Amino acid sequence: MPLYELGLGSEKVHVILDIGAYHTKVGFAGESAPRHIIRSQNIKRSDQVVDICDPKLTKDELYEELSTFVHTIYFRYLLVNPKDRKVVVCENFVQRDVFRFTLADVLFKQFSVVAVMMTPALPLALTPLGVSTGVVLNIGHTESSVIAVYEGMIIMKSFKYVDLGTVSHLTAIQEIIAKTGEVQVGENKKKASEIYGELSMSQLEDIRARVCFCGERPPELEDTSYAESGSATKHRAVHMDYPMPDGHHLIIGGNIRERSVEVLYDGDGEDNSIATILLDALLECPLDCRTQLANSILVTGGGSMLAGFTHRLKQELLALLKLERYSTLPLKTLKFFKPPYYPNIMTWVGGSVVGSVEHLHDRYTSKEHYLATGPASLPEWACLRPVLRESTPPTPLRRSSSHMRDYQPSPILGK
Repeated sequence: MPLYELGLGSEKVHVILDIGAYHTKVGFAGESAPRHIIRSQNIKRSDQVVDICDPKLTKDELYEELSTFVHTIYFRYLLVNPKDRKVVVCENFVQRDVFRFTLADVLFKQFSVVAVMMTPALPLALTPLGVSTGVVLNIGHTESSVIAVYEGMIIMKSFKYVDLGTVSHLTAIQEIIAKTGEVQVGENKKKASEIYGELSMSQLEDIRARVCFCGERPPELEDTSYAESGSATKHRAVHMDYPMPDGHHLIIGGNIRERSVEVLYDGDGEDNSIATILLDALLECPLDCRTQLANSILVTGGGSMLAGFTHRLKQELLALLKLERYSTLPLKTLKFFKPPYYPNIMTWVGGSVVGSVEHLHDRYTSKEHYLATGPASLPEWACLRPVLRESTPPTPLRRSSSHMRDYQPSPILGK
């Protein structure tokens, strides 16, 4: 537990949870880094692995898995009593409603936490920077998303996402290795697919972290006919040997090291890529805000931690601005924030800052209020109404059937 909790009479430090599709960050408010980063999964006695964010889980299965997962967080990693502390949950924009409500059920009914505040994950990443204006692009495990914030106000129409993330990059690495990968066996070389078949996810992640990087934008992409031909782009990287558990060495070609990440820029088949969604988000912003937002871009998420990622992204954005599609974006410069922390924990650090602010106590949903009104009483993240008042609780905003939540104007906080 934090050392500054040893004083008598002080309120227990809040717990910060950032539950992602692949990793979960847990820790305490007021700290500069999470205590632990763990996989978002449970391991059964039969060695069966269950991902807690698996959309195939039913509500009852999800409740059971989340109960086990939260129990592990409190009693194996944080080693604190959940009944003594408030919880700040960094909520994913595209997370299922059933996940949100089930997590609240588990926290309040199973672990009797004092209060919970669910806050949007993307805007939280700007909090450690101390700025109120910016565009946040998050490269996640399964998808990438972007949203614009201007003077502390979220521009709802600017939210965009695409199903391209770290998994897409790992899949591209696997496909290239299966086609052209070779293994050094003594003095001979054999096809990697004949010896190893498909590599495990952990091996692909290790290859990505050890040898992959983002090179310069391929100059041949300027030629439209070359881009449409589907030919492989050239690379400058040299091959590297990756040691395998059996003692052999897998030869990682320069095309894998430098060009496998191009899958994030090639798009999802509908002309959407991590670069286009950022420019599309700017198009949804008011005209007088676009220049300032374009000079306040923050890239977060574990998928952005490759060397040269921001530089490659900027090159792609500048190339796209020349297209007719973005002729209404006469931007001359694009500037990026340099994150003060690792990109994969920026959201958690933002939650840590919010959890340490005392005057946000009316943004929490108390246990008594939740048990009296049920899951539907959880306020929307866009709702500015306080939730701990003794008066009649506000009617929650309805959600649409799509990933996005309906936005409705709310009264100013405190009125």
